[in-house]
Amino acid sequence: MTECELFDTIVEQLRSSDAAIRCMDLTSKLESLGFEVRNGKKSGHMIFVHQGIASFTSGSYTCGHGRNSEIKPIYIKNILKLLKRYKTELIKYLGGENEH
Repeated sequence: MTECELFDTIVEQLRSSDAAIRCMDLTSKLESLGFEVRNGKKSGHMIFVHQGIASFTSGSYTCGHGRNSEIKPIYIKNILKLLKRYKTELIKYLGGENEH
């Protein structure tokens, strides 16, 4: 799978999740795109950063309560916007030359 295909697959999975994506799954998807995900100050809050995107500071989402709970749709929507905005940089970071 090329870097562009990986990116597109993750975006499509998030887009079609209908809020059924769990915290650990979202964390894994972000990490596969090169994001570093860590705990925020409050329980269940997650912060993500990316060393390969100079203009990106950070993003966040809340995992909610309980073990591996579902992510609220607004967080998925915001992450999708962020991924779309930085698509070119993410694919370059992953080593892809097949940008589209």
